[in-house]
Amino acid sequence: MAVNESTINQLNIDLPLYEYFYGGIACLEAVLIIVSNVLTFVAVHRTKKLREIPTNIFILSLAASDGMVGLLTPVFVSFKFLDFEDGGNGIVCTIYGAYFAIFFISLLTLLAIAGDRYTAVAHPISHRQRLTTKRARIISIVIWIVPFIAIVPVACLYDSNGLEATTSQLIFPKLVLLLLLQIIIFGALLGTVVIYISIYVKLKTKQRVGSERNRSNSGGTGSMPSRTTKAYVNMMALVLGYLLIVCIPNYVLLSMLRQFSTPKPTWAIHLKNISIIMVYSNSFMNPVIYSWKNRNFRQAYRDILCCSQPRMNRLGISVISGNQTPNRPAV
Repeated sequence: MAVNESTINQLNIDLPLYEYFYGGIACLEAVLIIVSNVLTFVAVHRTKKLREIPTNIFILSLAASDGMVGLLTPVFVSFKFLDFEDGGNGIVCTIYGAYFAIFFISLLTLLAIAGDRYTAVAHPISHRQRLTTKRARIISIVIWIVPFIAIVPVACLYDSNGLEATTSQLIFPKLVLLLLLQIIIFGALLGTVVIYISIYVKLKTKQRVGSERNRSNSGGTGSMPSRTTKAYVNMMALVLGYLLIVCIPNYVLLSMLRQFSTPKPTWAIHLKNISIIMVYSNSFMNPVIYSWKNRNFRQAYRDILCCSQPRMNRLGISVISGNQTPNRPAV
C-alpha cells in the first residue's frame, strides 16, 4: 500500500494541457510503430522471395529495434506524468540505457546494410558467396549483443540525475566514457554516410564505363550491379537520410536546451516535444519507405492486408522496380 501511495504522490497532475496532447501523439506513434514493424516481420516470414535475400535479415533486425522503440515510447510518456523525465531511480536509468542501446543497434544495422550494399555494387558476382542468410543472421546477433553489454550495465551505475555517474564504480572517468559513446555513435553515422557516398560514386563510374563500352561496341557490360541492387541502395539511403534529418536536429536542440535554467520557457518545451516526436516517427517511417521504394515489400504488405496468399510465391518471380526475374533470390 505504501508503494501505491508513493506512486500516487509522484503523479505530476499539474502538467499543462499541451503535454497531454504531445503524450497522446507519442502513444499513437507507438501503435503505428508496432503495427508497421510487425507487418514487416510477417511480410518477410510469409514471402519466400523476401526470406531468401540476406539483406532482408538486416531489415528484420532494424524492424525489431524499431518495434522495441514503439514498446518503450509509452514508458517514456509515463515518465513525464510520474515526474521521472529529468531524473529517477536505477530502473529508470536502465530503461534509458536500453533505449540508447536500441538506437545504437539501429546505427550498427544500417552500417552493416551499407557494407552489404557496397559489396553488392563493387563485387556483384562474388557478393552472393560472401554474404549468405546464415552469415547475415550471425552478424545481426552480434550487433544485438554488443550494445546491450556495453551500454546497459553503464546506465545501471548512473545516479538520479541521469547524467552523473558514480565514477568510483567505473574504470574510466565519466566524461571519458560519455565522450567515447558520442564518438562511437557519430563514428557509425559518419561511416555509414561515407559508404553510401562511395556506393553512388561506384555506381556512377560503372554506368559511365558501361555507356562507353556500348558506344564503342566492344561487347559486354562487365560486372554491372543489377537493378535490384540499385533499388535496395536507394531504399536504404532514404532510411538513413530520414534518420539523419530527425536525429541531428534533436541532438543539437537538446544540447542547446540544457543551457536554459529550470523552468524552461514554453517555446523551448514545445520545440523539445516536437523534436522527440519526430525522432519516434523514424521508427514507423522505415516500413513506409520499404513499401514506397521496393515493389516486393509493397506487394507483400498488400497481400497481408488483403488476407491473400503471397503473390510472389504463386508466380515464382521477384518483382522490383518493374523487373521480373526468374526463380532466383535478388540481392
